[in-house]
Amino acid sequence: MKIPLGQKANGMYLFSSNDFDSVAELVLREYAPYMLEKAQPLNIEAMADEAYSLTILDRYLSAHGSILGIISFADLRIEVMTLEKQIAEEKLMTGTIIIDASLLGEEQHHRRRFTISHELSHWIIHRQMHYSDNPNYSLRTTRPYIVCRESTPNRDRHREYWTENDWMEWQADKFASAMLMPASVFYPEAQAVMRRHRAGSYIVDGCGSKSTTDVITELTEIFDVSRTAVRIRLKQAGYLRCADVLM
Repeated sequence: MKIPLGQKANGMYLFSSNDFDSVAELVLREYAPYMLEKAQPLNIEAMADEAYSLTILDRYLSAHGSILGIISFADLRIEVMTLEKQIAEEKLMTGTIIIDASLLGEEQHHRRRFTISHELSHWIIHRQMHYSDNPNYSLRTTRPYIVCRESTPNRDRHREYWTENDWMEWQADKFASAMLMPASVFYPEAQAVMRRHRAGSYIVDGCGSKSTTDVITELTEIFDVSRTAVRIRLKQAGYLRCADVLM
């Protein structure tokens, strides 16, 4: 599916803030149309497999869990740690996602789902940067994969100091959220949930409000995402406001 956006010389798409929702819904309409019919969880592993023929593996990627995921854009070999915690060289085929095995536990369920969505987002919106048949898209010759870390310190700085990798990680985060919680379904559902809990036109974070807790909990359960992901999505529409801003 062709993404209807302009591109930089290196192939990176030029997303505005609103483009993530519109492009994500184009993808969902093509490959997971049920997500646009009613509020429900996205079967992200099925989408990666059936729509994009990607392989998902679970391996330990670092000693302290600092690397959450890797996606390969070419056949390659990397060193990983097996589920038995033995160091081994793994041959990855093009289109392989590796998720750090520390995310296999039930307490990490939401984080694993988001990480898979994040890696799939890289495949959808960044793989054209790694095509070897276009001289402008030259990243493939130097690094035919993307490593996604738990923290990206540069992104705490002003955007003018961001690296190409910082921009790719930011785009993948935004796109992953837009697929897991499509705007045209999520926001009407959020409004309905707030009405059910008599929360008004917005909820307030950081004040111990029961209605705030109940709204976030219900949306977390409906879309099978983390409370953090729901908070970010609500803030984007002004449905969640910080208590200190209102004082």
